[in-house]
Amino acid sequence: MFAAFIEASPIAVGIVLATLPLISVSLFLIRRPERSAHNAFLGGWAVGAVFVGSLAIAISDISTPNRQPPAPWVVWCRLLLGLCLVALAARKFVSLSSSKENGPPEWMAALESLQPVKAFALGAGLATLNPKNAALFVSGALTIAAATYAPVSQLVALAFFVAVSSLGLAMPLVFSLTLGERAERIFLGLSELMEKYSKLIVAIVLAVLGVMVFANAVTDL
Repeated sequence: MFAAFIEASPIAVGIVLATLPLISVSLFLIRRPERSAHNAFLGGWAVGAVFVGSLAIAISDISTPNRQPPAPWVVWCRLLLGLCLVALAARKFVSLSSSKENGPPEWMAALESLQPVKAFALGAGLATLNPKNAALFVSGALTIAAATYAPVSQLVALAFFVAVSSLGLAMPLVFSLTLGERAERIFLGLSELMEKYSKLIVAIVLAVLGVMVFANAVTDL
């Protein structure tokens, strides 16, 4: 169980860094008078991540009965995911040199009146429908599936994996609960950092994770 989580933990940490742009959403929602929308957003993200990971593990387990080594298609899927992450990183690097966008995107203004149900759907959608995030969660889940064949161990490892992966988005809530009004200064600083450096960090992290996922899959060929 813990060995499987350790195997996938680099990807979990990478997801924390790769989702830095989404911290802006969390920051925006946590600064509203009520926290219901923010909490719903985090809940939707966690549910979506668990759904994607569980589905990937279930498909992997069904294709490899009787505790056999991972099926060839699973290994090739991990290879493809690694290449996709590298391709996404390359696309990010290209967009960095050509981007002229300043300030937050226009859709962020809609968060001002976002209701909890829609916030939950937003979080779930970002975890399941965003190609980058879905690829990262699938990569982590397949790593867990390859490390242990016990369903309970896989689910526990996946739970830890999702919890660690969500630390970035949960960080504003932790600061708000522990620091109260003093957290506002930290929120302002984080918003500025996200605007300046998040895209570069995401590009680097995707490249590193892509190479790592690809290399780990090669060892299983």
